[in-house]
Amino acid sequence: MTYEEMYALACKNLAPQDYSEHCSAGYVSAVIEGANGKYYTGVNIDLACGLGYCAERNAAGSMVTDGERVARRIVCVDRRQGLMTPCGSCREFLMLLSPQNADTEFLIGLSPLRTARLKELLPHWWETFGQPQK
Repeated sequence: MTYEEMYALACKNLAPQDYSEHCSAGYVSAVIEGANGKYYTGVNIDLACGLGYCAERNAAGSMVTDGERVARRIVCVDRRQGLMTPCGSCREFLMLLSPQNADTEFLIGLSPLRTARLKELLPHWWETFGQPQK
């Protein structure tokens, strides 16, 4: 699947819904390509109490359920179909799933096509502090 196809799938899965004054979902959508070549999708769930989660973690949860921890590529879009990078929590989450995720590519531009690796988005990961510098 090309980045453009991943983007189209992420946009297709957007389904913004306000279920109540305390719960909404589908305002953000993500597609992850696992190292196994499979694709995983997820949308955000926002809860007033703070127990919701991001679309990237939702998709990553499906990936882990399938036995995969390494993500090759991720596309994430907001409700206006704008590209997004993962929040700090999602960046940490992905790094902790596997150190190989440092090389996960995120689509950050379609025209022209631009990507950024997780290690660029999270250059000073907390686990690297106190380690010898290379």
